[in-house]
Amino acid sequence: MVHLVMHLATEAKIGGPVCYRSMWFTERYLGRLKSNVRNKAHPKGSIAEAYLADECMTFCSRYIVGFETKHNLPSRNEDSEELVGRSDVPRRSTLFPHAGNPVGNPGNYVLRGLEKVQAHRYVLFNCSDVNSYLRAHADEMTHRRNLNVDTIERTQNEKFHEWFRAHIKKLEKENGINGIKNDIRWLSQGPVHAARRYRAFNSRGFRNANPVLRDVTYYGRVIDIVELNYSGQFSVVLFKCEWIDVFSEEGIQKDKYGYTLVNFSHLMHKGDKIEHEPFIFPDQADQVFYVEDEHNPGWSVVMKQPRPRDVYDIGIERAVDTETEPFHVSHLGEMFKRKNNNQYWVRTDVEGTLVDANIASSKEEGQNHEGCGEEVET
Repeated sequence: MVHLVMHLATEAKIGGPVCYRSMWFTERYLGRLKSNVRNKAHPKGSIAEAYLADECMTFCSRYIVGFETKHNLPSRNEDSEELVGRSDVPRRSTLFPHAGNPVGNPGNYVLRGLEKVQAHRYVLFNCSDVNSYLRAHADEMTHRRNLNVDTIERTQNEKFHEWFRAHIKKLEKENGINGIKNDIRWLSQGPVHAARRYRAFNSRGFRNANPVLRDVTYYGRVIDIVELNYSGQFSVVLFKCEWIDVFSEEGIQKDKYGYTLVNFSHLMHKGDKIEHEPFIFPDQADQVFYVEDEHNPGWSVVMKQPRPRDVYDIGIERAVDTETEPFHVSHLGEMFKRKNNNQYWVRTDVEGTLVDANIASSKEEGQNHEGCGEEVET
């Protein structure tokens, strides 16, 4: 058996995926059927009775609502909004899409000082409804002053959350609370100090993802999963990460085989300055694994895993508006009649032969009379 391992790679190259050329699934199903045998004198009867009982239960379970059956069991890493039997899922804000579901019971976590500012700022800067306020803040800073982009960015990193809170309060006094979205009002207040920490999080079919962002590929690892609480109105989950310095050869390299190597001893930042961004949303990350390189101490090989087994790439969804007329049984005959009238039983790939219908019908009648005469003589 030890020697067999040497041939597995060659077999995979020749035969392709093992699922297309194995009998394991058939053997597993036969094993399940054999396990239904209770009376060894009548094994076929035992299997038939168990199969019939399973089919009956399957049929009945399709009409049972509110209970977990084998048809509505959550997947291994369930991340959908509709969870069967789950009433403890916190309310999500209308400002942010559903990113996934936490795993296990939460622990207590306290946001303090710089970390609270960084987390709240990331939420603000990645909310599409706040973009108009960001532009208003930038216009206010550049009014009658010439500021470069770096100065504006640095000022917004440090002061925008305070300006946003004061600006929303000003709008409330001028226009009332009905003129502003309720979630925007609570978002401007910032999160409370008491947050929650989770040991794992299901997002996009993965559990506890190690982030790899789009555009520029950033590699890192999750060190905390924090749920911000905005005054009990809604919550936002963030991943706190350590980011590898992907702009330096000391942090990331490519080996001769094309694999990506990373070094966690060279980080982009430690999150100890206000301009640092250690947080991301769960749906902004893809999961990878880091395997230590034995030939290069301190370096790890990045291994990207395939899609989860129950997640499929079906492309971009396009909404198609179709209008359907109400159907009634009385229209069935007319529909078939119209359908038959539109059928043409003429070949178009060969040249046709013209036949006189009168001559063909007279010949057919003559043949019928001859047949009848022979029948009488017999």
